[in-house]
Amino acid sequence: MTWHDRTRPRDIPSGENYVRPMTIVVEPNGGTVQIQFRDSAGVWTTPASDDYALTQAGPVRLERSNTPAMRIVATGDAKFEVTL
Repeated sequence: MTWHDRTRPRDIPSGENYVRPMTIVVEPNGGTVQIQFRDSAGVWTTPASDDYALTQAGPVRLERSNTPAMRIVATGDAKFEVTL
C-alpha cells in the first residue's frame, strides 16, 4: 500500500455490482482528503456535502458497489492510503 499526498491523487475505477468496499486511512495534518467525481464537462469536483471532505484522522470505509469513477485527493499537508 502506498501513502498519497497533494501531489499524488488516486483514481478509483467505477464499481461494479458486488464490488467490495474500500478503506481510506486519513492523516489530515491540517488539510483534508477529498472524494471527487467528474461533472458533465469531465472536470473532477468535490460535492458540497461534508461527507466528501474527510478531516478526521483514521480509517473511513466507503461502499463501492455501483459507484461512478472517483478521484481521491489531499489538500494542504494531508496524507491518505487506500485499501481496495
